[in-house]
Amino acid sequence: MRVYISADMEGIGGIVSAVQCHPREKEYEIARRLMTLEVLAAVHGAKKAGATRIVVNDAHDGMRNFIIEEFPEYVEVVSGFPKPLCMMSGISSDFDVAFLIGYHSRKGVKASILDHTMSGTLIQRVIVNGEEVSELWLSAAVAGHYNVPIGLVTGDDKLISHAKEILGDVEAVTTKIALSRVSAVGKSPIRIRREVEEAAMRAVKRAREGSLRPFKPSPPFSLELEFTESLVADLAEAIPGVERVDGLRIRYKTDNILKLYRIVELCLLLGIAAQRLH
Repeated sequence: MRVYISADMEGIGGIVSAVQCHPREKEYEIARRLMTLEVLAAVHGAKKAGATRIVVNDAHDGMRNFIIEEFPEYVEVVSGFPKPLCMMSGISSDFDVAFLIGYHSRKGVKASILDHTMSGTLIQRVIVNGEEVSELWLSAAVAGHYNVPIGLVTGDDKLISHAKEILGDVEAVTTKIALSRVSAVGKSPIRIRREVEEAAMRAVKRAREGSLRPFKPSPPFSLELEFTESLVADLAEAIPGVERVDGLRIRYKTDNILKLYRIVELCLLLGIAAQRLH
């Protein structure tokens, strides 16, 4: 069994503030350790259940957050930014199941820890076929393109509700109950790691049994991105196939979910470039 893991930080147990999530902040070292250990719990569970290959992709911010030396020798780690397919870099049809660890809600979800979609400072909304979507939706859809089902999701209570809504009976671990965007009632990290390890074992077992199904949204796709400032839309408008909707919004139509994801990824990079023009 081959397992792919995409790991973000905001949904990790013990994380409630942006101060914890940025390398320049004093609480970051604690947060990256919490992230690493929660991911390791998923790794250990997958291995115990018979995983023969495990690839872990760092999917938060600059994507250099893991304490690499903590990982066992059998784990492959994808790090650095930018990289192909961003939060799902390294995914392919070779994998039997994927885990989404430490994920968070889309921007605008009430009482959900550090809600945002791809970038809290650059992107206001990501809309596909008229519905706002989350990073979880995008990652699951990319995995589905390769016929890889999502077997395990971890994050706060709002994220887990969303995961169940779009993925069905996926294995899930609620790491905290969000009270606001920056406060939560959390479990002990030790308890979370035990629950994640056990859930990972169940997920691999279910993948082996064939009881998990890939998330495959139906084409055609109409992507609409709403940015936080018009300069990003100015730059994105130059992408072939992109249509300018108004000052802040662009639209892109495709039948291929990977092309959709890559447009989101490219617009994110253009937004980062735009910030340097200020």
